[in-house]
Amino acid sequence: MAVELKVADCTQRLADQLQTLSEVAEAITFRLLELEERLAAQELRLEPLLEGHADSQGLLADETELLLDDTEDRLARLEGLLKGIENQGVGRHLRPVVASQLAHAQEAQQESFLDDSLVEQPFLDEEEQPFLDELSA
Repeated sequence: MAVELKVADCTQRLADQLQTLSEVAEAITFRLLELEERLAAQELRLEPLLEGHADSQGLLADETELLLDDTEDRLARLEGLLKGIENQGVGRHLRPVVASQLAHAQEAQQESFLDDSLVEQPFLDEEEQPFLDELSA
């Protein structure tokens, strides 16, 4: 009889523990469902803000991309010029001379030549003075 009581007590204790375990699992499940609902509500509230932020990030990304492209082009030109200078020598122009620029430069040179020829030269009558080292010799 004592053995039967012990088996009955163990069975009752096991049933009580299973009941408690199922209640805990049920409470956890309800809490998890509640948290999922709250998370969904928060995501709905944040969705417009995230879309606005993504749009502004897209604009910033486009502007940044344009700046990076401009910088890349500028660096490529500088690299090409430096390679050209290394191959051609230091006296090479940094920009290619365009025909209109060349014609304008020639006109300016001719005008300055004409202006120089028209200017009076007041020191023509004076003799050229010898340099200091010529005097000591």
